[in-house]
Amino acid sequence: MLQLRFRSPARRFVFAAIAYSLGVFGVLKLTWVEIHAVLPFTQWQGRVAEGAIGAPALPIDVTLACSGVDAFALCAGAILAYPASWRQRLGGTAIGFALILTLNSIRIGTLGRAAASPRLFETLHVYVWPAVLILAIAGYVFGWMQRVNPHPLVTADRDREVVPPGVPFALMAWAVVFVILFVAASPLYLHSTTVLAAAALIARGAATALSAFGIAAAAHGNLLWTSKGVFEVTQECIATPLVPLYFAAVMTYCTQWRRRVLAVVAAAPLFAGLGIARLLVMALPAALVGSPLFLIHAFYQLLLAVLVVFGAAVWQRRATAWRVAAIGCLCGAALAYLLGPAYAAVPALFAIDIPFNDAQGAMASLPSFQTGLYVALSIATMTVFDWRALITGLGRLVAVQAAAFGVLVAVSRHSDLTPHIRDVRAWAIAAPLAIIVIGLVAHDPRD
Repeated sequence: MLQLRFRSPARRFVFAAIAYSLGVFGVLKLTWVEIHAVLPFTQWQGRVAEGAIGAPALPIDVTLACSGVDAFALCAGAILAYPASWRQRLGGTAIGFALILTLNSIRIGTLGRAAASPRLFETLHVYVWPAVLILAIAGYVFGWMQRVNPHPLVTADRDREVVPPGVPFALMAWAVVFVILFVAASPLYLHSTTVLAAAALIARGAATALSAFGIAAAAHGNLLWTSKGVFEVTQECIATPLVPLYFAAVMTYCTQWRRRVLAVVAAAPLFAGLGIARLLVMALPAALVGSPLFLIHAFYQLLLAVLVVFGAAVWQRRATAWRVAAIGCLCGAALAYLLGPAYAAVPALFAIDIPFNDAQGAMASLPSFQTGLYVALSIATMTVFDWRALITGLGRLVAVQAAAFGVLVAVSRHSDLTPHIRDVRAWAIAAPLAIIVIGLVAHDPRD
């Protein structure tokens, strides 16, 4: 029977990878190293790029931000933490460095050539090249691991499977691909007049539905007017990250192309309906919802959390999946609601402010939301309840929350980098889900 346990090798690899990545990044960010090694080397890459691709269309400044040290730190951390000989690890790190050096030089060159077009430059700089680097590093690291150990899912000492059968790896792979494409294409749909027209249709549909509930509502363009205020439906409101996950599920579970085509066609009315349902929060009574705008902004985050819990329950248990998932969601929601004030009091106790504009409350609600989601996922995936595993995982989640917030505060104080609200909401789902997945991957079937 499946218990949520963390096996030592998997746990060591995860924490070692984090430690190595932070260590490499910390060394490369030392002032002396940056001045005498990283900056000269980055400027050398700029000269190589100019010689290979051509002079930039406009003068550009190749600074430390162009060095690619963050990408190299991630790559080196994963390779150095992998259980292989040190000769293989150092060789893999060296090849990874050469790969990142080549890609980063090409990146600098293409950005220089695109400098005359601000929109193209921003698209390449903010969306396309980060996605390319992530894909390239992930592909190289996994390929290197496969070459070093052709059977990475089997332990060397006991010859037993670490990953339970049925893990939807295809779904994960398709999700990664579509999410990266979704992010890379964001400059197109976030400024698209067609998508804005679709947002206006959703606003009108919501106004009609609210009127049917007896709520005074009207739509003008992409603005929805109600007695509770005015809500602007923008491109970002309907371009939810659920879209790439939906297409990933289509590619995974629709094995016939006819069904895939039908599912793709159904995407438009499906997400239009979800967009209208999101705005129907306005119809909820004030006694039940004090701030409808908070639920409207968090609608897709909450929906995705429910889908993740139900998906995990269906994967682990067939007959009782829906009942167990519903219990998990109710317990997680109740816990998140109860813990909300306590979590909110912690930053106030230490006089720490959220280091960016959090008008939607995404960061303020993140700790309690993650705790509730973790408990819901634990209930959905455990067939034998294990208090020790539950408390251990909860402790890891709290440690990850504290570390992530500390890094966010440090980065915000020493740079102009601020997270996008979409990134905060993605992290809200990703952290508890990753802790659960690590526990399942590290499960010993003979326990």
